[in-house]
Formats: sequence, C-alpha cells, structure tokens
Amino acid sequence: MYNLFRVLLTVITVAVLFLQAHAQTNTFEVRVANHAVGTIEANRKVNGPAKTIIIKTRIQVMLSKVNSDILNEYSNNVLTTAKSSRISGKNGEDKRTTTLRNGKEYTVTVNGEKSVINNAEIEECVADLYFVEPKQVTRVFSETLGRFLPLKSIGGGMYELILPEGKKNVFKYENGTLVLVEVNHTFGKALFVKL
Repeated sequence: MYNLFRVLLTVITVAVLFLQAHAQTNTFEVRVANHAVGTIEANRKVNGPAKTIIIKTRIQVMLSKVNSDILNEYSNNVLTTAKSSRISGKNGEDKRTTTLRNGKEYTVTVNGEKSVINNAEIEECVADLYFVEPKQVTRVFSETLGRFLPLKSIGGGMYELILPEGKKNVFKYENGTLVLVEVNHTFGKALFVKL
C-alpha cells in the first residue's frame, strides 16, 4: 500500500511539473505619465505541437476605457487562427480582426472587410513577443491590424516594431525575457512594465 501511495504521489508531482513547464503567464502594468492605468495578462500554453496564446488588456484612462483580447492558436509553430477584439468606451473605436489559415493562404477579416494573404506561413505574431525574444526575426504578424509589420533589433536586447503610420513600439528584453514595452499612441506614450 505504501509503495502504491509513493508511485501515485510521484506521478501526480511529475504531471503538475509538466503542466507548469508548458504553461506561462506574464503580467504587465500599463503606465501613462507614470500612473498605473491598467494591466496586460499574457498566457501561453503548449501541448505537444499545439500552442495557444491569450492576451487580455484592460486599460482605463480618465473616462476612457479600453478592453482588448487576443487569442492565437498554432499547430506545429504555424498560426492557424487569430482573433482580436478591442472594445473602447462610448466614443471609442471598436475593432474586430479574425485571421484564419486555409491551406497555403490566410483569410483576414477586419471589421467585416476581407482580404487574403497568399503563400504564407505565419510563425511569429505580436503576441509571441510577450514570451520569446525575437532574435533573427525581421517581421511579425499583427493580429489586430491583420498584416505583417517590420521588426528591427536596435541592440541591447531592444527591438523596434514599426507601425503602418511610422510610429515605433520598443520591446526590451533582459536575459531573453520581456521586461518593458514602450508604446507610442495618439494619447501619448505608454509603458508596459513586467510585474
């Protein structure tokens, strides 16, 4: 009986450690003008060849509120589905983007308007930047915009993500871990600081 209990305890311990090793959550505080205005919770789960990333952003600046959700699903390190939604306060602009893989192409729907990305395998998305330093990566797919964006290393573990209007977001890594994101928005500069 004692040996059965030891074996059972060992199996449970190994299972718990295995699950923890394949699930990761990173939490960031959103700061504007050195004031905390929200949080970002990034969660990644890996199960064999499948990977899921969920990012939930909750921000409130004065009377303006923004809730953003991203859900990415991958198979064999290739994006199969990405869903992004951003719901703003009363006067804000809501946005929904869906990206679906169909053979060797992706159908991208942004607020009801469809487009197609031909002959592509999307391996790196903006959501991946929250978990892995993008060494050797020169572009990532934006789940929100439904298009590829250039990514450039600027040294010191820092990378610039260049947005369509020319603004640049900077991702800073220490020992391969994302610790800070500097975002340039229309309302000013925001910092995402890892907690």
